[in-house]
Amino acid sequence: MSKTKLGLPPEYQKHPEYFDAFNISADTEVKNAVIEKLLKEQKVKTVLDMTCGTGSQVFHLIKKGYKVTGTDFSPALLKIARQKAKKAKIDVKFIDGDMRKLKVDKFDAAITIFNAVGHLTKSGFEKAMRNIHRNLNDGGIYIFDILNLEAMTDKVVADFSYHIHAKLEDSQMHGVQCSMVDKTHGRLISYNHDIMQKRAEKPTFEVSKCELQIYSAKELKEMLARNGFETVAQYAMDGSKFIKNKSLSILTVARKVK
Repeated sequence: MSKTKLGLPPEYQKHPEYFDAFNISADTEVKNAVIEKLLKEQKVKTVLDMTCGTGSQVFHLIKKGYKVTGTDFSPALLKIARQKAKKAKIDVKFIDGDMRKLKVDKFDAAITIFNAVGHLTKSGFEKAMRNIHRNLNDGGIYIFDILNLEAMTDKVVADFSYHIHAKLEDSQMHGVQCSMVDKTHGRLISYNHDIMQKRAEKPTFEVSKCELQIYSAKELKEMLARNGFETVAQYAMDGSKFIKNKSLSILTVARKVK
């Protein structure tokens, strides 16, 4: 079991054109609305999205009146985000950078949404916490989500398996993913089989594996406390009450305290 490398799904860097097809679903706007509600409760005005991808949260929050800056470690995903902004005539800054070390400015809040922190090792996430701390105003808010290790039963993990078909103008991708959980190391391990075809040309086949670091709610609280944050609240991803062994995700609101 690798302690330093988790791997990424293929749509993150190798095939960024399919990122939205794999990551934006019918309930994305519902989740974005929950994030906005939590920011509003904390009286936030400026937001740093440090794992913005193609800009889902960025564009949602800008439309709600927040001043937002987006950053991501993937230049390919940021290129798509910038194209979206240009097409929509939205004035927003997108910055290439790693959430573990990028210094941007001071913000009322920082967010890393849709299991983004799971692509870091535990030590990498703690490094990211310290850097996010540096990018926040005094008393600033950090909101993030991650899958809940304590809710990962065999049935739940088996239900994560999917088959997706994504079609672009002149190409298509069929993806199949099956997952398993390593509770000892807190890893969700996913195996991907993807078929890509451009027009009616000969398809290409890719097999990949990625691991997502997942946590218990208690472990997250302890990590935040070690890195200058207090936990304000933890919720299920839809904003409802967090239930230790039932909620599939942990949506955490933390405050910078030192």
